[in-house]
Amino acid sequence: MPDAALEAATRELLGEEAVQLIQILSEQEETTDDELILKTGMKLNNLRKILYQLFEQSLVSYRRVRDKDAGWFKYYWRINRTGLSILLNAKKRRILAKLKERLEYETRNMFFICPTDNVRYVFEDAMETNFQCPNCGGKLESVQNQDIISVLKIKIAELERDLSE
Repeated sequence: MPDAALEAATRELLGEEAVQLIQILSEQEETTDDELILKTGMKLNNLRKILYQLFEQSLVSYRRVRDKDAGWFKYYWRINRTGLSILLNAKKRRILAKLKERLEYETRNMFFICPTDNVRYVFEDAMETNFQCPNCGGKLESVQNQDIISVLKIKIAELERDLSE
């Protein structure tokens, strides 16, 4: 049985058919195209397309052996757990970068909110409308974002710790 992280990453990237392949590949050390076709009922072209997409994401690897009788290459596919780790860490780094951008935005700006519409404005935008909501005309109120900043700092620290392990 594959681990949940591998299934989730596969589902997000390539969909349910790819998850089905990952589940089958997880049951054995190696599996051929022919065995996968028998177990899934997929057409060869579709199967290979998904396998190559999984390979491009480093989620599977293969070895190629020439069939002495037919002269064709036979591919033996297997899960690449190292690739999953690399993929997940890359995703974590992208999320970390976005969180840091958001933290910078939150710390560099002052915010105002319309209590009626619940829309938040940066100081410059609030000043342009004379601190009145452009939608309802109500008065914009100053809003503190320390809770947002605190949560962002916690999440950033968690991701940085996770990536350093």
